[in-house]
Amino acid sequence: MKLKTTLFSALALMSVSLTSNAQFGMNDTTNYSSFSLEELMNVEIVAVSKKAESSFDAPLASSIITKDEIINSGATTIEEVFRLVPGFIVREESNGNYDVHMRGNDNVPPGSFSFNTENSMSLVMVDGRKVFSNINGGTFWENIPVTITDIERIEIVRGASSALYGSNAVSGVVNIITKKSPTKRFAADGNLQAGTANTKVGDFGISSTSANSKLKTRLSANYEQRDRFSNDYYNFIQGKYTPYTQLNDYNSYDPSNPRYVKVGDSKFADNQLAKKRQAINAWASYEVNDKVNFSVYGGYQGALSQTVFMETTMTPLSFRESESYSYNAIANAYGFNVQVSGNTGFQDLYKGSGVKAKYDINTIDALVEYDYVVGDLTLRPGVSYQNSKFDDTPYIEEAEGDKGYVNKLVELTNFAYYLRGDYMATEKIRLIAALRMDSYNHPGDDYLSYQFIGTYKPNKANLIRASYSKANRGPVAIDFYANYSEGAPEYGVFAQYLGDVNLKLPTTNTLELGYRSQITKQLQLDFEGYYSLTNDFTAFRSSLDISQGYQHFVTKYENLDLSSEQMGGSASLLFAPSKKMQFRVFATIQQTTLKDLSKQFKPLGIPSSTGNLNPEYELVDQKHENTPDVFGGLTGNYKPIEKLNVFMGVNFYSKQTYVNAYENSTTHYALSNSMPGYMGSGIAEIPASVRVNAKVSYKVYKDNSVFVNGRNIFGSTNPEFGLADPTGALYLVGVTINL
Repeated sequence: MKLKTTLFSALALMSVSLTSNAQFGMNDTTNYSSFSLEELMNVEIVAVSKKAESSFDAPLASSIITKDEIINSGATTIEEVFRLVPGFIVREESNGNYDVHMRGNDNVPPGSFSFNTENSMSLVMVDGRKVFSNINGGTFWENIPVTITDIERIEIVRGASSALYGSNAVSGVVNIITKKSPTKRFAADGNLQAGTANTKVGDFGISSTSANSKLKTRLSANYEQRDRFSNDYYNFIQGKYTPYTQLNDYNSYDPSNPRYVKVGDSKFADNQLAKKRQAINAWASYEVNDKVNFSVYGGYQGALSQTVFMETTMTPLSFRESESYSYNAIANAYGFNVQVSGNTGFQDLYKGSGVKAKYDINTIDALVEYDYVVGDLTLRPGVSYQNSKFDDTPYIEEAEGDKGYVNKLVELTNFAYYLRGDYMATEKIRLIAALRMDSYNHPGDDYLSYQFIGTYKPNKANLIRASYSKANRGPVAIDFYANYSEGAPEYGVFAQYLGDVNLKLPTTNTLELGYRSQITKQLQLDFEGYYSLTNDFTAFRSSLDISQGYQHFVTKYENLDLSSEQMGGSASLLFAPSKKMQFRVFATIQQTTLKDLSKQFKPLGIPSSTGNLNPEYELVDQKHENTPDVFGGLTGNYKPIEKLNVFMGVNFYSKQTYVNAYENSTTHYALSNSMPGYMGSGIAEIPASVRVNAKVSYKVYKDNSVFVNGRNIFGSTNPEFGLADPTGALYLVGVTINL
């Protein structure tokens, strides 16, 4: 990957758009850090109901993270920013790489392959552009081209929202809203820092305004490089961390001949690297009048990260590489809203493995909406279209016997039409309803999602809200199109990994109650209680057939009878005794129960008393222990003088239990019953933990600062994510530029 050094490569995919100030944050001159509590309550949010309204009046569980909070916190990645608000589980997998879940339902069912731990139930957007990966489902955070300095604010909606935003908004929505340009003619901003673990993080942008402040442009670039905190890897066979040269492939493990990984194996060619990424972004906008605005965006990114995703049979970590161009176009003119966005490039899910996990990607999203206002009723009808193409054939050399995961060009399409109504029944009562019908090429069935919301505001200081929603995840390519094989019948062993185009899509129904109150001028409380039921999870299931004279293994995606029942609540208390000082404490308490879980008690290939070689299961109901029962945080920001800012944040999690597919493998079963002293395991017991972060910055000239930044400052070394890297303390020094 090479960083493109000219603006033209970024502009090549730019599209002209019309955009509203509310959705894109056209003016980034607001200084949120000096706001009183009452002013913070009235910061506008768009993501909740797709129209600008005060954050206090938002009818769903929601949060806003402002640019000042982000900069003051010292967060070095977008993922880390979510540790500032309730409802998020943020676990570090390796230096700068994170697993991010909203409310939980992570690693369901337990004991699945590593890629099933990804959060495929939340929708992440950048200025309304969806960045959901439709290959396996989830968000590849390192592929997002914008970074900390580019952000104006982040809007978050917790809870099912597919009726408003489409499939994949099952547990919530994140919309990252970027800066455009200040009102002054020229501006520059940036954030450069370096520290331990060979960590270097830098981003810089320049902005300009002309033509009577109607034309605004911005160009930014960012770079990030990090090493791991440890060079060792978790070893399934030995049940501990070892150098990569002591790892074994458990699919072919022979106790008499362990066959360790060779020095220089391409899968571990740069085993010390955790993450390396670079990106360039460009924006231009023109405001015709208060009803018509034009905007342009294009971006390039390249990334290489060592994280837990693609399942390996040696260790959970593997390399993932990508390079892509993205574009976004949104229109808002006289009540019409039009958006066209997408990206193109390549991704390699398992770089260096020898397996052809590399593919070209080309996605496009488009929608048209219209706001129709009749008195106290606002109607917003809309239609949308999505197309995602994945093609691994350019990277398959048939003469060399290469095989990819799908071995062809595959395509996912979705056409949807929807209607949202927002009605102020009285000065105190507001009613919202949204209906959406999605039609996919696979599966053939149409999916209806809906959302019904009501709020009651007895006075200006209190708001009561309730909602009931149904949401579904969209199709992902591997579930539907997987077609990977190893061996051949003539060799005596033939293994296939297959998708199923007739799978049902995972669906969630959620009931939510909430209460928001400004208790005093200095104190605000926000509470949300929720109950959700999720069905139609998908997972691989294996079988073995020897009737044809050879061992025929078939591993196929199937819908499970499993359902996940979750009940919980989050509370957030904001205390702002003065404009110099703000404190926030938040916590989520939840419990997830897995009903009709097929719990394996005999793996594939081990004969039962009846001679059955296929896995055997028992149906159980059990508590899901991968999602912590309690998680949350405490933040405090203190500005004793104009030049000095001090931030401290604390995040905590109760204990968790992560189960990897190795625990259900034939190798683990055989070794645990035959090898004396065998300590191998696919289970990680993650103890309760507390992590502390701090940043102190000092303005040396106007708004230009120097700072010291510490992440996990007390150096807790327990892995946050099961069987991933032990974490470590990260200490950095840097400068923040505002010219």
